Amino acid sequence: MEMTSKTAVVTGASSGIGRAIAKMLSSEGYDVIGFGRKFEADNPFRTVEMDLTDLPRALNAMTDIGPVDILVNCAGCAYYGVHGQLASGEISEMVRVDLELPMLLCRQFLPGLRERKGMIVNIASVTATRINTHAACYGAVKAGLRSFGRSLFEEERKNGVKVITVCPDLTDTALYRNADFAPDSGSCLTADEVARAVMNAVTAPEGVVISELEIRPQFNKIVKK
Repeated sequence: MEMTSKTAVVTGASSGIGRAIAKMLSSEGYDVIGFGRKFEADNPFRTVEMDLTDLPRALNAMTDIGPVDILVNCAGCAYYGVHGQLASGEISEMVRVDLELPMLLCRQFLPGLRERKGMIVNIASVTATRINTHAACYGAVKAGLRSFGRSLFEEERKNGVKVITVCPDLTDTALYRNADFAPDSGSCLTADEVARAVMNAVTAPEGVVISELEIRPQFNKIVKK
């Protein structure tokens, strides 16, 4: 009898950490469906272009996918600066993409994840564990995602669902496109390095869950734009 390949959904798969994870899951034999705003490069997985800030449309688009084995919540946005200078729309976008969307997707895919004894991977941030001047809102929503993942694991472990929360430090991705700084090359993580660490957690032996993973570069430096 031919085995059916496992299915993975990855948000934020058009670039950065999300794309790196989607590529690695694909190389492991998963049928990967990647969601992102715009895919410019060739990808070894199925792609769906979508503005994930449109939550009803995003949830509706994923209804027909059916049960999945892995859900990777990697889509994210960040705006930096003292909180009093952030626009209300920037705050709403971070809450919607970084916290509300993962919560809604987890709820939507949970029945199938329970059925398949599947896995949820939430990409949070090292800011979730720290005080974050000039990134108070971003740190808060990532702390919320970390708290959500911890609690969800305790709820769902009896159902065989694994929940992994990943907290990367400074990584060379487009997350800082709205910032006045950028990671210094050689003093930060790469998307592939984060993805490899995530895959180590994903491929942990049956009965073992690496429920939380903080990934940090040996050196950490930013440069002003």
